[in-house]
Amino acid sequence: MRLRHFVVLGTAALLLVSGCTAEPTSEQTPRPTASPSASASPTPTAEPIVEPEAAFDVSCDDVAAEMAALLGELSTPMEPVLSVLSAAGWLPGPAQHMFQRAGGIACSAGDIERNWEVTIVPDAQAVIAGATEREGFWGEQVGCGDGRCGAELPDGDVLLSATVVDPELGEGDTARIEEALRRIASTAASSVREVEYVDSDIVGAPCERFVTPEEVAASAGEEVILFDNFGGWGIPAEVYQYVNGSRICYYTSAEGDMETVRSYLMLTTLPAGAWAFEKLDGDPVEVEGADAAKASTGEHGENILDVRVGLDWIRLMTYDNGSGAADPAPLAEVVVRNLTVGHTAPE
Repeated sequence: MRLRHFVVLGTAALLLVSGCTAEPTSEQTPRPTASPSASASPTPTAEPIVEPEAAFDVSCDDVAAEMAALLGELSTPMEPVLSVLSAAGWLPGPAQHMFQRAGGIACSAGDIERNWEVTIVPDAQAVIAGATEREGFWGEQVGCGDGRCGAELPDGDVLLSATVVDPELGEGDTARIEEALRRIASTAASSVREVEYVDSDIVGAPCERFVTPEEVAASAGEEVILFDNFGGWGIPAEVYQYVNGSRICYYTSAEGDMETVRSYLMLTTLPAGAWAFEKLDGDPVEVEGADAAKASTGEHGENILDVRVGLDWIRLMTYDNGSGAADPAPLAEVVVRNLTVGHTAPE
């Protein structure tokens, strides 16, 4: 295999992360291949920060040229990341770079009315097998209708996935969309090569390795529960949680229903994602023990704190529950301490 793949925890449940895909969810809970020890913690590293290399000779500029020929120029320039248009709440941040971490590419452009997104990932058979097991892949397909086209196109050792949105698209556009996408996939498949996969100590780490519900509860002042299994499986979820060994950790109040539950913290990760962290906007801040940190604000008043520990990127996001979003800095310090020193023994 060109990339080493790690089996980690993840899959179906509920809540705000529906949106990986619209298809049925899986109820399986895979087991990690290893049980990370609290004493085995990452330490700051002097290793160079290098952006991952794609495992094939197709770039986002190549994809953008093909899509411009199909749709013309869109309202926003191409970005070499996953789009957040109509995306799940866990996607912005580390997860937008998941395909690059896996030796692939993700490219997107446009606004809610007209947009496109194309991803290509190597080691297609392993990715497809895992997603199929978790009910997130239904075979090769491409089709257009009602202003939207979608495609899943395996070709040799790569898998191309695409979504194209334009009010003028209909069934009659399927052939030309398919032709362009197959051309991109074929070029990628014919140029696949081995690339270096940068390892990380947080690959497959359970959420409790970063911060436990009890530690969040101490900050929140009430009992907290952790959700780390989510529904809406698809290729992005497979790449994020299984290929990359990344995490989605969502901490809420223990009491309440969908209307009254209080959301305290969402934590997402990109192992060896320092290269993407360095590209982030945000205000540089100090977080004890972290190699770097940046603060920003979400679209709905969330407080976001991105921290880099060695080569790893961890995002913490707290929510506005009516009186403003809590400062995530104290929890970030707990996370960094847990990763670099280890968990404090309970009193």
